[in-house]
Amino acid sequence: VTRPPTTPTPTTTTAAPSATTPEQPSEGAPAVGEAREVLLTTFFWNTHWECSLGASGASRSCHEKVGERFVALATAAGAQVVASIELSDSMSKPSSLVRFGLTGWSQVDGSCSAGSNGDAAALAFAPGWEVLRSDGGCLRHDWDTRAFAVALVKPPFVVEDCPSLCVVVIHAPHTSVTRGKNVVLDVCAGAEEQCAIAMGDWNKPGDGVAGIWEDLIGGRAPSKPEPDVQTCCWPDTSHYGIFDHLATNVPGAVHAGNMVHPYQLVEERPMKQHMAVTASLSLPGDASVTALEK
Repeated sequence: VTRPPTTPTPTTTTAAPSATTPEQPSEGAPAVGEAREVLLTTFFWNTHWECSLGASGASRSCHEKVGERFVALATAAGAQVVASIELSDSMSKPSSLVRFGLTGWSQVDGSCSAGSNGDAAALAFAPGWEVLRSDGGCLRHDWDTRAFAVALVKPPFVVEDCPSLCVVVIHAPHTSVTRGKNVVLDVCAGAEEQCAIAMGDWNKPGDGVAGIWEDLIGGRAPSKPEPDVQTCCWPDTSHYGIFDHLATNVPGAVHAGNMVHPYQLVEERPMKQHMAVTASLSLPGDASVTALEK
């Protein structure tokens, strides 16, 4: 993504909490009917197609190395949900994250074929997460189309008023979203109304997320997305963008820290690679469930 020269905004981050599951019962644990928070940590990264295909100056070994690095970073972060963008075996076929080392995870692919070109995105869920329905595809009808994937999932913890979550990875077009909303509504079957979480490359700063959200997901508007700092692109002497964010419309959810990782494997010349992001949400637990039932 090429942008006019701009004075970069310093990338300031907060380390994401390492815990990724609800806290275990302890002295002073909430009583029946008292709210309890649960922590969800995500990891998402647009590695860009040049690295995947060894094109435009990227090395031929870039794809394998960046796939392994994706898994290493996600594992170190303790992520439960990950999203890849343009980490692919072809222009429109997402690479298997299981093959790169996420053993036992469930992957949902979003493949967008557009003539001889295309785009690819994928979600993956840690063991213990149940994928109830899923799909994916293209976000536009023309040259500017990009990929998305969506899944209705049951997490291994209880979220207040959300028996399931609607999870989306997005690679937003540079123009606008004209396709995909019917797919999201069909997969999520109402969970999109106030139980949705979306992450990825929005190709816009944080203040542009709400409009894209309405075009693709709908329902309750998301709270302010995070992070909202420069994440694009290597080499940043030629590119600049505040594009990669995590957003949610779950009532009571709050951002619980994030880390914008530095560019990875630059010796492989991973052209236009974005910075990988680890980001966490604190979600409201169901007050009707006691800590001892977890």
